[in-house]
Amino acid sequence: MKNLKKYIVATVMLGIALAACKRDDKVNIVRGTPSAFIENLDLRRIYRGSDVSLNIQTTRQAEFIKGQVISDHSGGNLPQGLLFVQNAKNMGGGIDSLRGIAINIGAAAASFLPGDSVHIKIDGGVLTRVNGILQITGLTAANVEKKASNVPLRVTRVSKTNLVANAERHESTLSIIYNCNFEPNIGVETIEGVKTFNEGSGEMNMNVSSSATFKNELLPYSANIQGIVIPAANGEQQIRPRLKADFMPTSLTVDASIPLGPNPVIITGFFADPTGTDANYEYVQLMATQDLDFRQKPFCLITTNNAGANTPSGFPTQGWNTGDLRTYKINILRGTVAKGTFFYVGGNKVINGSGSTDISNANWVVSKLYSSVDGDDGIGTRTSNLLANTGNPGGIAVFPTTDINLMSIPSDVVFYAGTGGDIFGNGVGYSICDNDFYKRYNGTTFQPFYRQGTNTARAVAGNPNATSFVYLGGTYDASAKRWTGSVRTGKYVLTPKALEEIEGRGPDPTKSDVTKLIN
Repeated sequence: MKNLKKYIVATVMLGIALAACKRDDKVNIVRGTPSAFIENLDLRRIYRGSDVSLNIQTTRQAEFIKGQVISDHSGGNLPQGLLFVQNAKNMGGGIDSLRGIAINIGAAAASFLPGDSVHIKIDGGVLTRVNGILQITGLTAANVEKKASNVPLRVTRVSKTNLVANAERHESTLSIIYNCNFEPNIGVETIEGVKTFNEGSGEMNMNVSSSATFKNELLPYSANIQGIVIPAANGEQQIRPRLKADFMPTSLTVDASIPLGPNPVIITGFFADPTGTDANYEYVQLMATQDLDFRQKPFCLITTNNAGANTPSGFPTQGWNTGDLRTYKINILRGTVAKGTFFYVGGNKVINGSGSTDISNANWVVSKLYSSVDGDDGIGTRTSNLLANTGNPGGIAVFPTTDINLMSIPSDVVFYAGTGGDIFGNGVGYSICDNDFYKRYNGTTFQPFYRQGTNTARAVAGNPNATSFVYLGGTYDASAKRWTGSVRTGKYVLTPKALEEIEGRGPDPTKSDVTKLIN
């Protein structure tokens, strides 16, 4: 009985202790002693569409924010008077809580530099939106206390896809966007004004004002852009480079008079079964065997998935153009690739499924959400499997044109997985090219399709291993314009080992599983 009484008393005391803690439903954490500081994540949540007077009642006892200055007014391209500060909340569980906020302190904002660590007394200010920008007004330089200098800054990678998914997450943060492709009047048009670009997953805007010290820089075909994501008056999120060094041209000048070789692009690897859902996370790695500008000479990549239930059934009467769930087309219309370098076509720019490492700094010429949209030119119905994981053959072909017919010759093509299904018959099939796997002629016998005659090779036998990137290997002689040595054989490499190639650090030439280009 004594033990039972002790148990009841302990249970009651525990309940009282837990009742003293109040759960914050918004962030799903238990609150304890109030802090004098509030993070931007929580501060931004206070604003619900109308002005908020900041005091200890509205901020839950907080009077200050602390963080790192990311604004640099020396370039003349940021809204005057605004000090941009970002900070992160320690939430654990891998939650990304980095957020930014603008503080209007007038001309004094220009006296602070990126990397300054500051404490700002916000009590008495007003949280409001002015010209589309969420900011704190009613403060002066006296509210800002500098604590340190040259603090390393976090830079967030941004794409159209994740900006659409969570614009609030990126507003007023220091960000970088890779592979920004413009359509300039080359050699004449400058970067001044609002310029539209496509970074592979969609169109975005860069804003360079008439007061920017670097406004007369010429607009290139492509660039990497660092800066602060700041909304326009209409709410559209734009990136504003802070100074000239934030705008980094990457264009490759390609002589359009140089003809394409027989294999200007080769397939070097693919990820067919990433962790979690395959939808919008599969991708193909390729290499250019000569300098390429896809504006001058458009390409396309087409995949085929011949699972038994995929329609239309029967032999592919239109070859790579069969469409629906059998083939899916992605046009490559912009971007440049230097000879011997990798580039990527596929879904989201991450290495191994949802929540994995961002690899947007690699050269992604197309990032297409294939499970959300149909293929280009009406070829292909939206699908959760761009790359097949079935017992029947899957294939990848890249063409040096977007105008494809039954007999079009790919720049490169590979098949993998099983041997079943309706692949070739009645004079129709998937066209191949001359490479290390396939030959269009066997002696004098014409065999232009996969599984016709001797064209039965597979880069990978059986379904691709789950959560593994497939390196195809092999060596291509760019001078002789042919594959040399042994036939490519798919090798599975678990990430993050694959980061040596995918993150853009360049291939390790000592590794046998990496495709090599010679001459």
